[in-house]
Amino acid sequence: MNCGLGNLNSLKTQLLTPALQPGTQFDSLIQSIGRGVAGSFDQFCNRAFTYKENFTEIFMGNRAFWYARRFPFVTIAKVELKYFQTDAWTDITAQPLIVNPETGQLNFGYTLGPAPLQCRITYTGGYWFQMLEPTDPGYQVCDTEDDPGYPSALPTAIQNSPTLNPPGIEPFKFLLPRELRDAWLLQCRVHWDSIDKLGLGVKDKPKAQSAVNSLELAPQVKQILKSHIRYQLT
Repeated sequence: MNCGLGNLNSLKTQLLTPALQPGTQFDSLIQSIGRGVAGSFDQFCNRAFTYKENFTEIFMGNRAFWYARRFPFVTIAKVELKYFQTDAWTDITAQPLIVNPETGQLNFGYTLGPAPLQCRITYTGGYWFQMLEPTDPGYQVCDTEDDPGYPSALPTAIQNSPTLNPPGIEPFKFLLPRELRDAWLLQCRVHWDSIDKLGLGVKDKPKAQSAVNSLELAPQVKQILKSHIRYQLT
């Protein structure tokens, strides 16, 4: 189960005591925290970390290069252009296109056209992480320091990346970086420790409740995320 930047089981082991981990009473809340923190990471870094297939983005064509929101990427399925809103998309996928899968850069070799020409890219990319739960078929322990193997059910497209034409990058480069996963777990713990899990918040002072509602990313988390910020505006 996708819980943001990890599965529900791994997040529960970080937030709950061993006695509470088998229970399900907090599952929905923990899943919301995980996804919410992952969303805040995307917003802070101006990118999307999770892997998606056939993801589509549209941007102005008055540029010679552009950075994908999800990277690293496996393949660029289609590049299309149109000028007027009522125009049909024109496929230019066969035109010159130089890509850097690791940084997400697409270089067209020339400015596609004057604004407001639009360009639409369909591609597959982003980081992959363990989504299966221990009770799911195919689950394997793979995220420990001494066993950094691939997550269960690694997409076929990523496995085939080095053999594509043109060849892509090595599969391990699509794995969620450890520092990002650690930052996600740290921020989830910050939220978990600050919320009212037992419904006793009515006893808190208003100032304490306001502090909970205005939670920001922890300083250590921001420091980790700085190297993952995508600066291009689209």
